[in-house]
Amino acid sequence: MKKTILPSFIISILLISCIENKNAQLIIGHWNGAEWLQDGQPTNHNVSMTFFNFEKDGHYSYSYEESTENGTYKIENDMLFTRPEGQQEIMVKIAKLTTDTLVFDMSRGGNAEKLTLVRNK
Repeated sequence: MKKTILPSFIISILLISCIENKNAQLIIGHWNGAEWLQDGQPTNHNVSMTFFNFEKDGHYSYSYEESTENGTYKIENDMLFTRPEGQQEIMVKIAKLTTDTLVFDMSRGGNAEKLTLVRNK
């Protein structure tokens, strides 16, 4: 029994590492807002004015209408951690990440939000 636990543990770690590496590669690029839901309903956020850019070196930029934010990011499993310059770290769940779609599950003030972005080609 003990002989199978260690190999299983090592395989699990390797699989998690592969997922993190895949997400870290897929997120790189420019993303445009496509849909922003709160509790499953459309919000009044101007989603067409929502943009993210994730760089390979771990830096990101975010803009919404006339406000901008710059900082660093890291990915652990299906969680994205951003640290805006001079602020605390923020975490959101990556609900979906493919070559052309990025979906964040977020919570703002206790309300569930889902932001869908599409890759800028």
